[in-house]
Amino acid sequence: MGWAWLILLLATYPWLLGADLATDAMASSSLVFFVSGTCLIAPCRRLRRWQAILLAASLGFLFEARRPIPDGALALTLVAASIFLSSNRPLLRNTPSMLRAAAVVNLGACLVWFISAAYVAPAPALDLGWHLALQLLLAGLVGTAGLIPIALTQNAAMDRLGVPPAAESP
Repeated sequence: MGWAWLILLLATYPWLLGADLATDAMASSSLVFFVSGTCLIAPCRRLRRWQAILLAASLGFLFEARRPIPDGALALTLVAASIFLSSNRPLLRNTPSMLRAAAVVNLGACLVWFISAAYVAPAPALDLGWHLALQLLLAGLVGTAGLIPIALTQNAAMDRLGVPPAAESP
């Protein structure tokens, strides 16, 4: 079960690829379909803490690979979120709390991504406030709407691997 996080990453990769393709299709509007935070919710319920941390770091670095942001900014944010979520598993017991967690984690990670992208941008944009508001709105909507199909895919992969539900205490 030590490699469950890697196999789960491979099962999650099509969702990340789909988000990247949607982002490329919407390149003229400069909006990014952000799902990296949503991909952490179901694994943090079942994986051990170290496995959730490895998955979060891998998701962060996969997303950063195509984006002009400082190295490790998003990965460290996702690792911190996975530590918090795997330490507080009772917060993820039912679907409404998982939807809230998906929105909050996706919004927080998107905010860190946006700030770090603005930090390395060559020239400041004039409409940064409106763009940030639109980006956060999109991240919240995509995070909440994308949780159910992403979690179903991840849970199916963890069931096939035989990953038992994790204990309530880390």
